[in-house]
Amino acid sequence: MQALEVRCNGLPVVTAGAADSLLVSLHLTTLVDGEHPATLRIGGMRDLGNERQSHTLWIEEMVLAEGDELRLTLVSVDEATLPTEDGAADSEEHLAEQADYEKELAANPPQPTKLERRRPNASLQLSVGAEPFIVAGFGSDGELLSGCHLEQLESGGFSPQSFELLMRASDCKKRRKKTGSKAA
Repeated sequence: MQALEVRCNGLPVVTAGAADSLLVSLHLTTLVDGEHPATLRIGGMRDLGNERQSHTLWIEEMVLAEGDELRLTLVSVDEATLPTEDGAADSEEHLAEQADYEKELAANPPQPTKLERRRPNASLQLSVGAEPFIVAGFGSDGELLSGCHLEQLESGGFSPQSFELLMRASDCKKRRKKTGSKAA
């Protein structure tokens, strides 16, 4: 089976996958407000048969510190880490939680809050096979300093079934001025 092997600072964290997995999803979140830590969440969906599915969770929230290095590897394994949670999407418990959530949302709709805009201080380093690292980073003004398009990866012999790499932070007015376009 295919699974997602995750290491943090060289130490194994989890090998997320299951023989009947429909989806394994990794969410890496960082807020640039300086008040909230970056977090990692790994979940997914399993096929229970008879058109039934379950929500699966391996890591609910792993807090990351500045300088932590994550390594993600798509692997083929016979066994993976057991999920910490696995609940059928049609279970009474799940349906009740969904109903409670919808009631709470209707009673207390989210209110927008004004946030101070900050530019990210982030970089991403990606390596594919034996190819050299591709580095993307943001300068102090939020402009993308260097990056790579998927076509560059494919020309090096890497042809994934599904791949997305996106880093974006820019001032829309500056971007329009630079490119001469109306769209940001």
